[in-house]
Amino acid sequence: MFRRRYELSDDGNPVTELARFRRESCEFLVEGVTLRVTRERGKRFVLDGPTGRLATADRETSRRWAITTPTGRLELARPSMWKSAWELGRGGQPVGRIAYDGVFTRTSYADLPSDLPLAIRVFAHYVVLMMWERAAAAAAASS
Repeated sequence: MFRRRYELSDDGNPVTELARFRRESCEFLVEGVTLRVTRERGKRFVLDGPTGRLATADRETSRRWAITTPTGRLELARPSMWKSAWELGRGGQPVGRIAYDGVFTRTSYADLPSDLPLAIRVFAHYVVLMMWERAAAAAAASS
């Protein structure tokens, strides 16, 4: 099976590596805890840890996802149809951004609030990575 890896770092320091498996799922280690993201149907991603469910991301529209955590609701939105960047919002206000480093790069960055648990920040970034992969697959299929 085709597998992808994503290496995440914070200011050049390794944070975790996302090991992608089939059907848009992955496992990763954050702060010594193994976490797993799974896809439910095509419209939901679930983040589980050793104590159970930590968060869900539900598609509201093609450009908007709701992330539900024990501490509240976040929104992932793609504000422009023409750009690939996504914004993270809380209470309707933008609080962070996930985008490619440049037009012709395969690397990305996430500028997300430090008050969010690291696992939730990694989860939000993973959801955006999957949206980028879906868009690339759709573009390749139409050409």
